Amino acid sequence: MWSDILILFFFGFAAAVMSLLVSALGIWKKWPIALILAGVWTISATFYVSAAFGFPFYLISLLQFGGAYAVYKEKPRIAWYLLIPLLLVAVFMTCLTLLSISESWR
Repeated sequence: MWSDILILFFFGFAAAVMSLLVSALGIWKKWPIALILAGVWTISATFYVSAAFGFPFYLISLLQFGGAYAVYKEKPRIAWYLLIPLLLVAVFMTCLTLLSISESWR
């Protein structure tokens, strides 16, 4: 029971949120390498949810790589827009984690 909660929390929810924060820092400081690292981290964070639901959430990392290119070309507004789907996936993963935790306490 606790191992399932830890897997959901540390590999799903927390990894997606941390990837989102690293991406935002990379755009804010204009560090494309931060977006590339966050994109690689997003693959592992969303792979679990992709396998469970059959929807390719791991492709969200391509948007972060595109954001890195936009930061490199000095167009940070496009990079911010490309983070919106990652934000939605992170919220979705947060909801799944909280629902899973509440189910396990019953």
